[in-house]
Amino acid sequence: MTGKISVYKPFNAQSCSGLKDIGLLEGVTPALWVFSLSMVAVGLLPTLPELWVMLGGYLAVLLSLLTLSRNRTLLVLLCVSMFGALWALISNQAALEQRLPITAQGTDQLLTVEVVSLPEEKPARGNGWQRSLGRDIRFQARVQETGRGPIKAGSLLYLTWYRVDKDVLARLRGNSHWVLPVRLKRPRGSVNPHTFDYEGWLLQRRVYATGYVRTRDLKPQWLRQGSGLSFVRDHLRGVIQSLPIDHHALVAALLLGDRSGLSNTDREMLRQTGTAHLLAISGLHVGMVAGFFLFVGQLLARFLGVLVGISPRWLPLLLALTGTLAYTLLAGAPLSAQRALLMIWVLLLAWHWRRRVGAGLAFSVALALVLLIQPLAFFGVGFWLSFSAVAALLLGFSGRQATRPEGSARLSGEAANKLSGLPKRWLSFFVSLLRSQWWVALGLILPSVVYFSGYSTGGILLNLLAIPWLGLLILPALMLGALLVGSSLGHWCFKFADWQLDLLMTMLARAEQFLPSWQALTPPQTSSLLFVSALCVLLLVLPRGLPGRYLGWLFLLPLLQPLLPVSVVEQRQGLTFTALDVGQGLALSLHSPEGRLVFDTGPVSSSGWSAGNAIVAPYLSGSGVKVIDALIVSHGDRDHAGGVEGLLQALPSTRLYAPGQLGQKLAGTFNIPTEPCVAGESISFGELSVRWLWPLQREIDGEENDHSCVALVEWRHVRILLSGDISRSVERRLRQLYPEQGPVDLLVAPHHGSKTSSSQTLLTWAKPERVIFSAGFRHHFGHPHADVVARYRAMDTQIFNTAQSGAIEFFWHDEASEPVIKLGRSAPRFWYADHNGSAEASRGLSRRE
Repeated sequence: MTGKISVYKPFNAQSCSGLKDIGLLEGVTPALWVFSLSMVAVGLLPTLPELWVMLGGYLAVLLSLLTLSRNRTLLVLLCVSMFGALWALISNQAALEQRLPITAQGTDQLLTVEVVSLPEEKPARGNGWQRSLGRDIRFQARVQETGRGPIKAGSLLYLTWYRVDKDVLARLRGNSHWVLPVRLKRPRGSVNPHTFDYEGWLLQRRVYATGYVRTRDLKPQWLRQGSGLSFVRDHLRGVIQSLPIDHHALVAALLLGDRSGLSNTDREMLRQTGTAHLLAISGLHVGMVAGFFLFVGQLLARFLGVLVGISPRWLPLLLALTGTLAYTLLAGAPLSAQRALLMIWVLLLAWHWRRRVGAGLAFSVALALVLLIQPLAFFGVGFWLSFSAVAALLLGFSGRQATRPEGSARLSGEAANKLSGLPKRWLSFFVSLLRSQWWVALGLILPSVVYFSGYSTGGILLNLLAIPWLGLLILPALMLGALLVGSSLGHWCFKFADWQLDLLMTMLARAEQFLPSWQALTPPQTSSLLFVSALCVLLLVLPRGLPGRYLGWLFLLPLLQPLLPVSVVEQRQGLTFTALDVGQGLALSLHSPEGRLVFDTGPVSSSGWSAGNAIVAPYLSGSGVKVIDALIVSHGDRDHAGGVEGLLQALPSTRLYAPGQLGQKLAGTFNIPTEPCVAGESISFGELSVRWLWPLQREIDGEENDHSCVALVEWRHVRILLSGDISRSVERRLRQLYPEQGPVDLLVAPHHGSKTSSSQTLLTWAKPERVIFSAGFRHHFGHPHADVVARYRAMDTQIFNTAQSGAIEFFWHDEASEPVIKLGRSAPRFWYADHNGSAEASRGLSRRE
């Protein structure tokens, strides 16, 4: 036997052993789509029904079909849908139940755990915000043994270890075993429009609890170093970091999917140029691995044929399947790699069995299996970026034929003579590459706008060069270097790849200066508008000749609306006030047709996380705000002013207001005009005005609670009082200074509802109709205090709390109407409805009705 593989045979019923009816296989693709859509439909339910209710509903429909119609196709599809829906329901319900009980919130536990992820290192930060205090490490750990308490063995924890010393850092490796004292919290995150759903992300990964290593009372104990996939990944990352190259972080991202070491400069440049996807382990990476192992397998098979006379056809397939699986696992198995692996496996098996299998079948298999493994995967941005790009390519190339050589005869004589001297294959390849980039760009624009509130138009051109550069030069060198790690040839491969990466990043940095880069775009504001935009994109990707295809260009209208002279924000005639959910802190947004204001920016954590760029900036960008007209910082506490730097890095501000000298300190290197807030002065933006009631002095440092800017915001007859962190003494002074102030429609409670504020003096003076507490969920500060809440209730004030409701948005269409109120946790996602706090928030809204 020669081992020579014949060309594909046409797919037919006779050539497919074991299949007598070709319709059986043709029905696989629609069945897989029904299975996937059923799981998605369950994930979109606002609350999860009981298992017996859903099962009973399906059985009732099934019996009806059996009675009224015996259509075998409908019966099969209904059974497939039932299986998908029940699987999603059971999986999602189990994910909800496998979380730390709320009664164990904030408890301390002594657990034996195994580190099951690559530890992510970041410089520690102290109270000085920039003072280095060692390293902070974030990692996932699997519980091995537990003491007394609710924690079960096998539970997955997401932990942070602050200020790790060198000895611990050397031992905190993948698959290392430890005895750790930890303080745990129920998985929970801030809920705000247009921002990352951290709580949903934890639920998708079945994280039982989050928390941190508590080293004050007990010393953590290292037990042993285990062996496993995490250790192999960690070891390979250590080898990469020890190499004499410059771009360690980029190499680790391309080989291991570990982007924790990337600098903010590199991240921002890749985002601006639309090339951040190059670091995502996807079809390009997995396909190259498959091709390499197929090539090696064919060489080995032929070599065996020469030696023993038998050339095993299964050897290339086995090596390709094993190699792609090993690479996907080494890369951390991100969703894009899972999709690529499954599609490539389907195509490899079809190639081995000499069958023509459409790419659509491979796509539907990958979609169904990804959702089978992770039914909530479709809530993540990676799902949409990965599957949208591949779907656009499949639809783009379907029904389109490559340019044929005889087509040149149709050209005029002069044009044909010019073309005849060109390498037609290279020209055809370039045209196909250009088309593919255009289709991918169309496929990615909506996910990018929805999740990131923007898109990089220059990325279409840059990817024409960057993708072949990465695929033909950089990735092969890196993969060969990884296989030959430790040898001189392996070191040479890494150095070559590092040199090419340096050239590529230099090219991207220069291109960013003259090509159109990141453009902020407002996502479609309603689900119906989003659906219409997606349908228009689909029309553009489909082949020419389809009636009405060019109507697809209408999808640009909602995306380009922010670029028009009248933006989305200006078209919404009224006042929008939003108390963002930033945990234990404060961040407020106000915008009217004439003004866009931000009052405080939320906290910055000791690990460097900033509410300014993680919550406030994405919310403003998603709302169509490009420039902040006035950034107001009440005082210098970190939970109010911590996010200033992060916000200003993402969005510019025309002017910054803060008490005393604080504004100049916060402006730093941003070169923003600053003004102090001083009682008696005011600023106006059309009908929106802000009048300062406190402080009285200019010459203060602005750091103390009682230095807080107290502002009365007025729009037509709507009055909102913003009070910072003032105490009772300032509240008494306010009543003395402004005895005829009058009631307010909305009050943001001073100092998050602390017992040192919200005195009866304030309440009888301001007479608030509604009050907002901005506080952390079950935070150790205990805000708002029970006595404070009781005082507001006694005044018949409607109470809202971001800790229970998430972001709280008020919209006044005019001064005479009641505001439209939206709560973040009223969003139709079942993991929000699972919290008792949502019910409490709903009661707060309906109490006065």
